[in-house]
Amino acid sequence: MKQYLRAWLELLRISNAPTCISNVLVGWTIGGGSIELIPLSILCGIIIAIYLAGMILNDVLDVEWDRRHRPERPIAAGIVSRTTASCIAVLMLFTAAGASAWLGPATFTATLLLIGMVITYDVLHRIPAAAIIAMSACRAMVYLVASIAAREVVPEPLLIGGMLAIGLWTAGLTLLARREAFGDVLHWPVILFPISVLISLLMIPILNLTLAILIGILLLLQFLWILANLSRPGSIVPAVLASIAGISLLDAFLLGVMDAPAMTVAAVCCFALVTIVHRPLPGT
Repeated sequence: MKQYLRAWLELLRISNAPTCISNVLVGWTIGGGSIELIPLSILCGIIIAIYLAGMILNDVLDVEWDRRHRPERPIAAGIVSRTTASCIAVLMLFTAAGASAWLGPATFTATLLLIGMVITYDVLHRIPAAAIIAMSACRAMVYLVASIAAREVVPEPLLIGGMLAIGLWTAGLTLLARREAFGDVLHWPVILFPISVLISLLMIPILNLTLAILIGILLLLQFLWILANLSRPGSIVPAVLASIAGISLLDAFLLGVMDAPAMTVAAVCCFALVTIVHRPLPGT
């Protein structure tokens, strides 16, 4: 039973789920939403469900590749049934779509687009260019869904700046992670991490300089940690995990720039949670 439970946690990449929460907080803040626990909780649940379903479908569609290259993966190892996993993933997507209707027709439509992009990524993720674009679009669209849920008319410059920032960070992460299974390191994608920060500063007005500097220092330290891992042989997995956790730090930085202190603290907590849970349950 313990082995079966751990297999499901690995299949879901559950340790990465807090990054979905910090993504939602950024989109919600861009949309001008106030701190309302009920709609925020529902929205976080929707996005997490879509993310987890996407992770399941990734393994479902990748089972033959995993049997050759990563036979320890839960479905490839026969611990989790491919049929069961498929049914649960589909159920989660339908539930998420249904719940989004409660937040309004615009949010429902945007959620369907996000689900479509997640499925597109899962189907095409073995095609490098398609995978990078689709994965980046998935993260960026979380900002879109959350901002629409907060207010159906969103401030375009802020939204575009945020989407470009998270999209570039995700592109760099995806490029790094694609080499993980083979152990060889591709170094140049890390340049996309500071570029994502620069893009956000060019397109989003700094409303709280002190908070932006404090979180910016944390983000810089995380970037240096990623570089340090990439410089050591065999450390690509820690670099990828640090890049995943860095998503929540980027979110915290954007929230700090937009002068949302409570949301910023919450995003930093998401970063800390991802980092801690990655130790027993690597999300990659």
